[in-house]
Amino acid sequence: MRLSRHPATEPYWSAGVYRFDDPDLGRAGAFGTCYTTSNIEVAFAESVIHECGRFVGGSYEAPAPELTERSVVRSTCERRKTMVLADLTGAALKALGLNSDISASADYSASQAWARAIHGASPRWDGIRYVSRRMNKGFACAIVERSGLRKLRAEKLKARQVDDLCDRFNVTAV
Repeated sequence: MRLSRHPATEPYWSAGVYRFDDPDLGRAGAFGTCYTTSNIEVAFAESVIHECGRFVGGSYEAPAPELTERSVVRSTCERRKTMVLADLTGAALKALGLNSDISASADYSASQAWARAIHGASPRWDGIRYVSRRMNKGFACAIVERSGLRKLRAEKLKARQVDDLCDRFNVTAV
């Protein structure tokens, strides 16, 4: 799932900006990335708080439209029933000689290089599973365009859900 202000244009394929994006879209074989999760709390932390939240005086502030105009976008994979994701968490991460910097560092150069290497290693990879930097008890996924990801449905985030998420993460609408 994703929390989106623009559900009609989902899935959104980013390029060269975020953690597991292809840094060089001008080259042959370049790919776009769509960031998803199966957990609404992770989606809230990774989108609303990360993109527009400001920590001020002991709590987060977020513009009211960022909270009230979001939709929960659920997706499916057209290529196969279960996506094949490179696991950059837990023991699998350690077995690659990596640590949590891959999903927590503010410098995206290493994570983008890994994304390019994984994407280029085999067409079977639909994306990458990693620990959310914004909510380290949860996982997020960077899904690549060739995966066959498509929007299944979108529904407006309910006021009660917004209130619950704001309470949980100490977010105030401004």
